[in-house]
Amino acid sequence: MSQPPAIPFDNPLHLGQEVGVEAIIGADEWPVFNMNVDIAIVGAGLAGLTAAHPLQAAGYSLLLLEKSRGLGGRLASYRLNGARCDRGLRYLTEEGRLLSGLVRSLRERHVIRPWITASHRYTAEGLQPNSPQTHYVAPEGMSQIAKELGRDVPVWYSRRVAAITPQAPGWRVRLEAVRAGSDAPLEVTARAVILAIPAPQAVTILDTVPGMNADVMNRLQSVTYDPCLTLLAQYSGNRVPAEIPWRSVEFPGDPDLSWLGLDSSKRESSSSGSDRPLVVINSSAELARSHLDDSDVTEVIEHLLSQGAARLGSWLQTPEHRHLHRWRYAIPAQVWPQDTVVLDTRAPLVCCGDWCGSRQVETALRSGLAAASSVNYQLDHRSLTAISQLWEAQG
Repeated sequence: MSQPPAIPFDNPLHLGQEVGVEAIIGADEWPVFNMNVDIAIVGAGLAGLTAAHPLQAAGYSLLLLEKSRGLGGRLASYRLNGARCDRGLRYLTEEGRLLSGLVRSLRERHVIRPWITASHRYTAEGLQPNSPQTHYVAPEGMSQIAKELGRDVPVWYSRRVAAITPQAPGWRVRLEAVRAGSDAPLEVTARAVILAIPAPQAVTILDTVPGMNADVMNRLQSVTYDPCLTLLAQYSGNRVPAEIPWRSVEFPGDPDLSWLGLDSSKRESSSSGSDRPLVVINSSAELARSHLDDSDVTEVIEHLLSQGAARLGSWLQTPEHRHLHRWRYAIPAQVWPQDTVVLDTRAPLVCCGDWCGSRQVETALRSGLAAASSVNYQLDHRSLTAISQLWEAQG
């Protein structure tokens, strides 16, 4: 299938028709009928939300289908002993044209603010400074970015796609309830489907589609991810040094750790629990692969704490509260070479995500926009508004 012409998303075409959202459907408000939309987007992470904006502004009816209970994917926050912390994407930097525009828009809306300019890496020589670079964070948690981007987009939560089958003029999407006790599974029919999820999950869904090209499927199966174990640890203030000389530390080549950050420094000390230091420890991919499916995580938690303590201070060994999260699809390792995967099907079916092109946040934005462009090209050839203009309009 031919690719659509490139659309200059930073240079607005003429503005498409603005469409109000009929309903934003929460997890406890699912109707028991078949929903018929122009476009179904599977996955409400950064790529899926980015794809939704220009399509919705152009007048397409759409619906995001998300298996979790909230938006954002790796824009994930958590409360540990009442304290807010980030267990997914740790910060944003102005790397890339699209990401710089998003950072600017989120700053103007007071969703994010500068956190630090000085970060470090830990090597055989000890703690070493990185080149200065501004790191931006959301004081309310990085999930607030997803909430801001998705505030006008219709989403069905706690629904997993079980199968996609052709149904003229597009697709029938069969859903399964993720949460026990929720309503019976729903069906969605759509003229086009965008899979904005990790490649291994996309492959599972595409296996249900009749007639998929075997070569494309084999290439998709070659896309791989590195896993990560993320440990959140909260400490008693009287056991922590008065001055902590680091905020964000990378561990290049380390067999056990990849990053360690003082997450509580992202927030005001007067906020709930943030006067009690909270640290986030990310494992190496190698360590995560060895313990990803452990039924008892006590040993790996103690190992992460001891490794952090050995490198950055003995106080890290003894937190008061802890929580471990497993990211099976943390960082793309073997990526897809193009911005999207446009399947050769009768109705539009496109894959996108941070695994399309490289491994950066910028990739998720670019891939989501490319998916929107491809679907629009295959459907109605409507004018798509520049994403920068749409971000500004949200403010």
